Amino acid sequence: MTDVYHSGELSVQRLAGAEIAAQQNSRIVRTSIPKGAVAFLKGQALMIVASVDEKGRVWSSFLTGDPGFIDVEDEVTITIHSDPVKNDPLLRNLASSPEIGLLAIDFSKRMRMRINGTGYFEGGRRLVVKTEQVYGNCPQYIHKRTMSPNGVFQRLLKSEQRGPGLTPEQQVWIRNSDTFFIGSSSSEGKADVSHRGGPPGFIKVIDERTLLFPDYYGNSMFNTLGNIYSNPSSGLLFIDFNNGHSLQLTGKSEIIWDVNTLTEFPAAERIVRFEINEVLFTENGTQLGWSFVEFSSTIPTLVIL
Repeated sequence: MTDVYHSGELSVQRLAGAEIAAQQNSRIVRTSIPKGAVAFLKGQALMIVASVDEKGRVWSSFLTGDPGFIDVEDEVTITIHSDPVKNDPLLRNLASSPEIGLLAIDFSKRMRMRINGTGYFEGGRRLVVKTEQVYGNCPQYIHKRTMSPNGVFQRLLKSEQRGPGLTPEQQVWIRNSDTFFIGSSSSEGKADVSHRGGPPGFIKVIDERTLLFPDYYGNSMFNTLGNIYSNPSSGLLFIDFNNGHSLQLTGKSEIIWDVNTLTEFPAAERIVRFEINEVLFTENGTQLGWSFVEFSSTIPTLVIL
């Protein structure tokens, strides 16, 4: 199933010496939704979404709703009954490019599923997605959290802040983060979004426009790094799990292969350097959050220099 992968993914697999593992793991990729995944999707209250704007910039967003807000219409169609907060680029992005990457993630069960394809909004409140690639991911690096919505599963825009770089407060937020999401797009324009987890402090803030973060051992498919290799445009999403606020960064990523630079990142096999183009902070106006339970047992211990 070599045709599962595009040229960027194949190149990174070759550079990483992971071609055999990637070929074996390609068998899990389907074009349709397995029957066994229907109950999982219908039970979720969170969906991470990657989209591409008219300038070719990638943004990562998230949608929430009461469990059941994701409907599986048929084996290649899902409907998400949720509209993004008013300032989110998602609605406008899909109007210009239908390519979409989805990640349904359940922090409490440490389960996740990727769905990539095309999507469009009906009436601004109903996101319809046609699947092209569907597969489950392992629980590795997912920290356990439980959703505590206080009866509210939706977010509302209270205020926003935009800028070309991170404020001092936002830099502290990122330095203390243990989880984020990264959206990417292939040179052919196919969107994807993935989860990244580590110990608090695993993301290094170099300055207000530059981040470094490790790439740990994974499934050897290199969907994200393969996209970055062929198209550096990418978008990061940080969620304030206490309040439902979001921090969206769009910019460009670069893979750093030199192992001599990995001193601060134990267990990292590569480093990604992210250069920020625009920052969007959204203050949530509802009582939505996640309660921390425990860290993943697979995360490495940081070396403090």
